Amino acid sequence: MRVISRIVRGVCVAGSIAACGGVATPASHAQEAAQNIAENERFGRTELVLEKVAPSEKAEFLRTHAGWGGRITIADTELGGFHMLNNGSDDAEMNLRVTWYNAAEEELRSTLLRQKWHSAKGNWLLVSEERVDGDIGLLNEKVVMQAPEGPAARAQFPTVRIGAVD
Repeated sequence: MRVISRIVRGVCVAGSIAACGGVATPASHAQEAAQNIAENERFGRTELVLEKVAPSEKAEFLRTHAGWGGRITIADTELGGFHMLNNGSDDAEMNLRVTWYNAAEEELRSTLLRQKWHSAKGNWLLVSEERVDGDIGLLNEKVVMQAPEGPAARAQFPTVRIGAVD
């Protein structure tokens, strides 16, 4: 009887430890914050995104994301390349791949952004974001469309009529 109670007690302790799912780390909290902001950006929930932007960066964030949900439509977001900075637990960096299109052009584009995050007492906030690769225009950069020089080449051969007198 004593052996059975020890086995039952051991199973209960093991089950309760497994149910806890382990201890959350600063890295897991940073990744969760980044996933939440990426999802909210994708679906145009600006008020929820701004909750995760550092107060000193909110004006710049609003300026660079002014076209989102208007002339720019976000098709998809994907996180990658996450790592903690300075061997500490307060700073992290990750990449965000944004697939988007400009409503005026209707051409699917892809831009890679590098985001830097900082933890203020366990609350992870976005402190900077920059384009590192891909298409320009996502972060309100000025895009200059250049027209080709000279007249456009004909798209088809001239019509030739058999038996016609010119």
